[in-house]
Amino acid sequence: MVSAAYDVLRRLLGDAADRFSLRLVPSPGGVDEFSVVARDGEVDVVGSSAIALCRGAYHYLKQACHVQVCWSAEPVCLPARLPNFDQEAVVCPNRLRYYLSVCTFGYSTVWWDWARWEQEIDWMAVHGINMPLALVGQEFVWQRVFRELGLSDAEIAEHFSGPAFLPWHRLGNLNGYMGPLPQSWIDGQAELQRKILDRQRELGMMPVVPGFSGFVPAAIRRLYPSVELHSAEPWAGFPATTYLDPRSPLFVEIGARFIETYREVFGPVHHYLCETFAEQIPVIEPAGEVEYLRSIGQATWDAIRRGDPDGHWVMQGWPFYFARDFWSPDRAAALFDAVPAGRLIVLDQVTEAYEVWRHQPVLREKGWIHSVVHNYGQNTHLHGDLQGFADRAWQAMQDPDRGAMLGMGFVPEGIDQNPVVYELLSDIMWSSSRIDVATWIEGYARSRYGACPPSVLSAWRKLLGSVYGSTGGLTQRSSWRFRPGDQPLAPKVDTVAVFKAAESFEADYELLGHSRNYQRDLVDVTKTWLGGLADFAFEDLLAIDERNASDRDWEYEGSRELFFGVLRQIDLLLATLPEHRLSTWISAARAWGESAEEADLFEQNARTLITHWGQPFLFDYAIREWAGLTQDFHRERWLMYFDYLNRKEIFARNPDHASPDYPDFACWEAGWAATVTSSTSGSRTIGAGNESQPEAYAYDNAIHAARLIWGDYWPVIWEYVSSDPPETYRVHGPWPAVARESKLEILVDLGETMALAAIGIAPMFGQGFRGVYSAAVSRDGKAWVDLPGPGHGTYRGARFRIKRGSYRFVRFNIERELGEPSQMFQVVTFCPTGSA
Repeated sequence: MVSAAYDVLRRLLGDAADRFSLRLVPSPGGVDEFSVVARDGEVDVVGSSAIALCRGAYHYLKQACHVQVCWSAEPVCLPARLPNFDQEAVVCPNRLRYYLSVCTFGYSTVWWDWARWEQEIDWMAVHGINMPLALVGQEFVWQRVFRELGLSDAEIAEHFSGPAFLPWHRLGNLNGYMGPLPQSWIDGQAELQRKILDRQRELGMMPVVPGFSGFVPAAIRRLYPSVELHSAEPWAGFPATTYLDPRSPLFVEIGARFIETYREVFGPVHHYLCETFAEQIPVIEPAGEVEYLRSIGQATWDAIRRGDPDGHWVMQGWPFYFARDFWSPDRAAALFDAVPAGRLIVLDQVTEAYEVWRHQPVLREKGWIHSVVHNYGQNTHLHGDLQGFADRAWQAMQDPDRGAMLGMGFVPEGIDQNPVVYELLSDIMWSSSRIDVATWIEGYARSRYGACPPSVLSAWRKLLGSVYGSTGGLTQRSSWRFRPGDQPLAPKVDTVAVFKAAESFEADYELLGHSRNYQRDLVDVTKTWLGGLADFAFEDLLAIDERNASDRDWEYEGSRELFFGVLRQIDLLLATLPEHRLSTWISAARAWGESAEEADLFEQNARTLITHWGQPFLFDYAIREWAGLTQDFHRERWLMYFDYLNRKEIFARNPDHASPDYPDFACWEAGWAATVTSSTSGSRTIGAGNESQPEAYAYDNAIHAARLIWGDYWPVIWEYVSSDPPETYRVHGPWPAVARESKLEILVDLGETMALAAIGIAPMFGQGFRGVYSAAVSRDGKAWVDLPGPGHGTYRGARFRIKRGSYRFVRFNIERELGEPSQMFQVVTFCPTGSA
């Protein structure tokens, strides 16, 4: 195990791993713990397991060297001389630390290769995970079992879904959707799972693998015509699936055979995920329902222990939240009645919304893990009640009635989003005291960027008060990301708070701009306030459409131009990072194809999952803020919608015109998802996410994009905040421009001397105007102080920072670069708090 931990450090640190000494010392209490001492450039880590050693080394890296291991694969750069450090024993209060959900294997990991899985397992190790869910490759085993039973390959093929939808097939929600599943995929995933499980076992992890919950191909009736089969309620509009009656001996026979075959193929495992009625209500006669539920639990447990006498039943507790009106305590107790205490682990999956353990005594009696979902569908918007996560976990650990609480976990449906949430959750699992996030966030920022200057700390505190505060819930996401229609607007994020956070982030780009993590966070914060601005413009469009005033056309076109302009900027901004590109997702999917036909099938799976999903209830469920998707999917839908509104307005004014039909978005979305990158129109690939195509206004990198976009749109943000901007911001003007040779000059008298932190200028009516801006300030209008930067402005103006001082007069000079300049400008003063 020590060598496996060393290998993790070598992959992360390269030769610098040789400066770490790892010693394995078992804990007398049977729990994981570590200690760290660093002297004279050598680091000694003592741990009770390979995972404890990895966590101890990572603790040192974060606390002493200010580095972070994250999904974006930021290179870990250590100082030339490692700092001295002392950390007395850290004892983990949670024996089990669980990670991943069934849905993660569709929304995030479905297209991963071994290199990406190896990176993820390293991430698990240093974050202290010892119980990961491992569901890859099980169709290889099921194919063998079904063949041995006598099913034909054609009957098995009708059963399996396409790759992206396997999680819901495995849960018994759907069959055959977006298939067939190629044999190359079945074999390739089995080989991948062997590597995954071998590495996890080397590190001493306890992987949770699939078991049998009763779901079978409908063709099983051909082989066993007298066997009793059932169907639960159809799920999300899909046809009902088939499951065996648990009282049939065939249930235990198939379940045990699957586990025995699984262990033959993949090696020793002992924890089996058996999901009964994940999002389905059992269809049972009321008179015998308790006994029937007891028979389901009995058959599931009998199959596990016959296939593996040392086996444990693991179950996601989602049904007890999703269908909590059905799952009364007596019904839940009946389901688990046959399972001995210590052999059952139920994930209390969504404690941020509903704590099942407080309502179901059987969990407290037999074993449960405190878990957080946080993310659904790998939605990429910023959100998460950080202090709420910390407090609920701490309260559960301290509650004397917690019963058999076995550990903690996080089970997001999708990952590679909101990294701050998962860094915090892993720290919570290893903390024996309550975490105060307001204090914790400074250390997080320092490890993430290598430094935490005051402006960055200020940015994070603003985010803690908005998207990462108690109001930063799942539903707070931009309306522009959803299918157009008459549904209510999505609850908005605090656009102004996030905008201010972006301003603070941007202030230290020269110090931190080299950090890939800084670039990622700056892009994420910028896309968030841009999305809020798009919603502001959208609300205006709806209001103007309803008002039908005489000036409607002028106002409408202005708001429409702003809305679609912002969507384009979001797309260009996201294109600066590969993890924010549709093409990255599609390329990974196509890479698994061994023929053009397979690659096309996988791409269609990939496109369908993140857009219309395939049935009427799930469209946009897994939508992402990705370059290419924003431009080719979201924008096109909105164009269809506003074209419909325009035609409706024409019809209202002139009934002789044909009445417009409402857009069939579902049909259009299905067509988009069925398109593949080999379909071309002219020189542009249809829907491929061509976020790198040449643009007249493109960005060199993430920093360049975020800074220019901020300069473009900050005046517009304040127009939408309220008629009264906050006291630290004051709007002046309009001010006329005077032509002086080849330049424009704007001379502004603020009317009084005021303390200034920054000053901005924005053209009011310019059409595509860009120029080179310079500025100076003066107390008396005679002696002028030139301000540094920004040089090249954007079509919405420029902003200048001012070393603290008090001034009354401002002078701007602008040299035109592009477009026709406005003759009127608006000026905004930014004053220190309390001095405006």
